[in-house]
Amino acid sequence: MASISPFRGIYYNKELFPRLEEVMAPPYDVVDKRERDVLVAKNPHNIFSLELPSASECQEPVTDRYQCAGLKLNRWLRENVLLRDERAGIYPYDIEYEHAGTTRVRRGFICLVRADDWEKRTVLPHERTFQKVTQDRFLLRSATRAQFSQIFMIYRHREEVSQIVSEGHREKLFQVRDTKGALHSLSRLTDRHLLESLQEAFDSMQLYIADGHHRYTTAIRYRKEMEARLGLGPQAPYNFTMAYLVDAADPGLVVLPTHRLLNLPADMGEDEVKRRLSLYFDMNPIDLSRSSGVSQQADTFTDVTANTCSQGISVMFGSGKEAFVLCPKAEARQQLLDSVGHSELAELDVVVLEELVFKRALAIETEGLEAGKDIFFVADSQEALKALKPRQVLFFMHPTRVEQVLDVADAGLSMPHKSTFFYPKILTGMIINKEDF
Repeated sequence: MASISPFRGIYYNKELFPRLEEVMAPPYDVVDKRERDVLVAKNPHNIFSLELPSASECQEPVTDRYQCAGLKLNRWLRENVLLRDERAGIYPYDIEYEHAGTTRVRRGFICLVRADDWEKRTVLPHERTFQKVTQDRFLLRSATRAQFSQIFMIYRHREEVSQIVSEGHREKLFQVRDTKGALHSLSRLTDRHLLESLQEAFDSMQLYIADGHHRYTTAIRYRKEMEARLGLGPQAPYNFTMAYLVDAADPGLVVLPTHRLLNLPADMGEDEVKRRLSLYFDMNPIDLSRSSGVSQQADTFTDVTANTCSQGISVMFGSGKEAFVLCPKAEARQQLLDSVGHSELAELDVVVLEELVFKRALAIETEGLEAGKDIFFVADSQEALKALKPRQVLFFMHPTRVEQVLDVADAGLSMPHKSTFFYPKILTGMIINKEDF
């Protein structure tokens, strides 16, 4: 099953950066170029100088931005901007945050995971990947021989693992508070016997990707190409990739819904949309008169959707005058199951939206929808309401449950794009892995 390994982590020199927040960053896939440039302008040593490099920011002549990242990484190591541990270990990484008025803590640890082929089913996906994204990550890793962020993975609860991670002596390294107020704490665990016990435990376990499907796909390709070139065997550093592992039963593990803002097709108005939806759904009106302000409206949608029907999707039209809970009709539910062929998928709100709303009712092929142009993905319900414009429709989604993610992956299936939003996001730059060979 899954093969994990300790490693010699690299992290920022706290003596040079008393405010580590300035050199950390969100995951690369949730920021645009402008946000990236702002962070690097504030501090040229921000991790995005390596994770999202720019050739124009390099001191040396370079052929491309990936070579720039590799040169910069090595220079920062020589100058002690970055420090590397002498001993290999795993790195417990806890995040304390506020959610729904409650303080929570998500506990996990960072280690290396062998990038086995998908067919081995030691690491299971739940989403599809896109070639353009994997090519960019492959070029970066090939040029730097490093990973600057972790793949987020989860595993089914096993008491033995919990005991090893919680009972081991932790050396505290540092804490960082992100822009949303969450406190990120990194520690180090280097006890050899505990590490060996942890590796043995995962020898009989599977891992599931929460976030980072593209990076894992990149890791597989990288392993294969490096093995063909160097042939150093199964324990060579290029076989492994850095990952953040969390128990699926951890009470701090939260999955948020990702709401959809859809631009209406040019030939389709709100009345036509409602007519088409009524063919597949019972449309239950939502009384908006009692909701004053965006916050109350968001709460109303959440409460009404959950209490109206098991697979209800709330919809609000850009005119701001009407909103409904869409409850699939019995015949539509059967059509959905016949179409997708698996109950694990048919039970997902995102699949109801994609198959019944988009493809059947509105005759929209989701593959042709361009994110940021035709459709917008927004995790925060209040932000989604604020962003709603005329000739748009807002679809409120339920969060996908962690158990649903595991079941879909176990069945060898894939969810639609943006089916999950694991919260809070892990920070880029907390720790770096560099290969030596």
